[in-house]
Amino acid sequence: MARRMKRRYLLISSEPAHHPERVAEAVKSSYRSLFGELGLASSDLKLIKGYEREGAVILRCALDSLPRAILAAATVTEIDGAEAALRVLAISGTIRGIIRKLARLRSSYT
Repeated sequence: MARRMKRRYLLISSEPAHHPERVAEAVKSSYRSLFGELGLASSDLKLIKGYEREGAVILRCALDSLPRAILAAATVTEIDGAEAALRVLAISGTIRGIIRKLARLRSSYT
């Protein structure tokens, strides 16, 4: 019987704010350059939701590739030729959990 793949969700912010799809592509490109095409394919890295105003995205990845996904996000220095810094704000095992953490972060900023 096949086991379901465990996943983790990452809440990532970009400074300055960039389009969510561009942020996700930058992380994927960084992952590919660090760990190769096969590594990227096995990571199951995918954009789940973007918050363009806040410059935040929710990315999904396989549990086994979580440390590599964090490293890939941390090594992004530019998006579309403009300087950028990505920061992993939270990690959760569910989308609901990561959205709760985003709501808590939003309330702490206001």
